[in-house]
Amino acid sequence: MRKFRYFARNQEGKEIKDVMEARDSAAVTDVLHDRGLIVVSVKEEMKFDMERLNEINIGGVPMQDKVVFMRQLSTMVSAGLSITKCLEILKQQATNPYFQRVIVDVLESVQGGMSLAESFRNQSENVFDDITLNLIQAGEESGNLDTILARLATELEEQKSMGAKIKSAMIYPAMILLVIIAVVVIMMVVLVPSMSDMYSEFGADLPWATQFLIDASDFLLGYWWVILTLLSVLVIGGKMFLDTEKGKNILDKMILKIPSIGMVITKMQLSNFTRILSLLLSSGLSIIQALELTANSLSNSVFKQTILEAKEEVSKGGSLAVPIARSKYFPLIVSQMIAVGEETGEMDSVLAKVSDYYKEEVDHATDNLSALLEPIMLILMGGAIGFIALAIYMPMFQLSEVMSLAIDIVYTLV
Repeated sequence: MRKFRYFARNQEGKEIKDVMEARDSAAVTDVLHDRGLIVVSVKEEMKFDMERLNEINIGGVPMQDKVVFMRQLSTMVSAGLSITKCLEILKQQATNPYFQRVIVDVLESVQGGMSLAESFRNQSENVFDDITLNLIQAGEESGNLDTILARLATELEEQKSMGAKIKSAMIYPAMILLVIIAVVVIMMVVLVPSMSDMYSEFGADLPWATQFLIDASDFLLGYWWVILTLLSVLVIGGKMFLDTEKGKNILDKMILKIPSIGMVITKMQLSNFTRILSLLLSSGLSIIQALELTANSLSNSVFKQTILEAKEEVSKGGSLAVPIARSKYFPLIVSQMIAVGEETGEMDSVLAKVSDYYKEEVDHATDNLSALLEPIMLILMGGAIGFIALAIYMPMFQLSEVMSLAIDIVYTLV
């Protein structure tokens, strides 16, 4: 809770100044109105506080903290503890200062009569996404909160696991790429200029590769500020364009067309789509609400747009399998399994099986992606360093040939 200094007047016009702890200024105003006071001003107290400094949130709450919170809350609720008692225990166990403050605020809201889902929604920064909060709300309304919390814990663990697999698959190739860039820059800034000074003394024509390398090094050293400016403009402009719906859609379509990488992204989106939709339907949400939440959870705008269009058809009484079958991004097995789920009335269990299948496919695809990218990166590194080395030593080879020819001529004349 934050501290606010307020200035108000009572019905007799007497001035009242004091400090109140509240979630926000609106809450302070509501309390003062309930007391029959006329609010003049409400300002948050701004003072340096080391305890508050530790609560600065950088990068959000770690996924691991969310998983532990959800799993422990599920266990305690299923054991019969009240929500307030669970939150009191969890706030003491929280290691992240910001998350601990969020739990304290949520606890106070719950003690004030607010639901758990609504208490999390009222936080200034969302710790949990709309899917999680809607499921918590469904659990509170249906009386199955412990079951839904357990499913949410499993879902968060799946998200954490999938993210870790992608990172592990990309980290080694990314490190190799950084090494390539660093080696090339060092050679262009340090080695090539000294080589250029040495070769300029001979006054001879240099091989094309050597001359290209020297010209590139001279441009890099002489116009580095131009290069940095252009890169900054491209990065900022690209970021602004990709923040637009059109830009993100173009990028997402391009990514799906990249060999190997596009296949991994497709399988990840299919796994997320089937898993999340299955979770939402099994928790009692309507198909329309479940499709909207699932679409908003997908990172690729192409798949997101397909699901939103499918939602519109379903809302008019159509079958979900039909628009899914029309999309070129969804394999036939997905639409066929959805059709089976619609006919049998067991959509959630059918989608869960499809999700398990694509989860295994993502595992295999990420392993193959890492194995494919590593040799490509090594070839690029070898090619870049080999070209620079060749450009450096080619004039030496030519010089040695000229010297050998001169020696032969001298011996012949003698």
